[in-house]
Amino acid sequence: MAQAAADVEHPLLTVPDNDTDVLVVLMTSDRGLCGGFNNQISKRTQAQIDPLLRSGKNVKILGFGKKGIGYFKHRDYDVETVAIDIDPASYPDLARQLAARLVADLDDSRFEKVMLAFNEYKSAMTQIPRFEQLLPMKLDDDAAALGDSGPAAEATHMMEKLGVANPCTEYLYEPGGQEILSSLLPMALRTRIQQAFLETQAGEQAARMTAMDNATRNAGELIDSLSLQYNRARQAAITTELSEIVSGAEAL
Repeated sequence: MAQAAADVEHPLLTVPDNDTDVLVVLMTSDRGLCGGFNNQISKRTQAQIDPLLRSGKNVKILGFGKKGIGYFKHRDYDVETVAIDIDPASYPDLARQLAARLVADLDDSRFEKVMLAFNEYKSAMTQIPRFEQLLPMKLDDDAAALGDSGPAAEATHMMEKLGVANPCTEYLYEPGGQEILSSLLPMALRTRIQQAFLETQAGEQAARMTAMDNATRNAGELIDSLSLQYNRARQAAITTELSEIVSGAEAL
């Protein structure tokens, strides 16, 4: 699709006439007690923003979630509170609203690019902080996506050595590329934003479950340790009292 649409233009693929302003969409949780979930994405985002600021860029953060907003406001960054106390049922609406806002800003060249910062959900134990470009969008062709390794690449190289044409190198699309991209790109933008919301929510709950499990385990170990110390002190006190009683009896 990317190869076939190489000459097709679309507003979401257009580089804005602006080289100074950067928007960062930051997604964190509204509550704590979830380990390093919020801290890791906030620190990763700060590490990416600071070089931009030092190079003279104007960086504005669009915050979703109290923890990330509080982190950057406390450090005097330019932060706009977009949404807090978010109900997961509102993710589709938030994704549509944010996408519409960003597209309008892109049309007016109000930024150079938009970056998306969120925790990617991998497992209940692992959430990976991500900082990636959201707009303008980029089309990657199949070769770039596959890289130089893998079964598909090996098959292509073998066919080239044998002089056999690859039947998958050319495509015919109906309707045209312009119409397809006009439909798919806005949908892809909304889907990417909603996916980031969902991964943030899933990662938050997984991180909270893991943090509470660790806290429960640590509390149990602490109780066991304190119980052992208490029993030893109690036994020592009893032994001392018995010794005093025996010594008093012998003295009589």
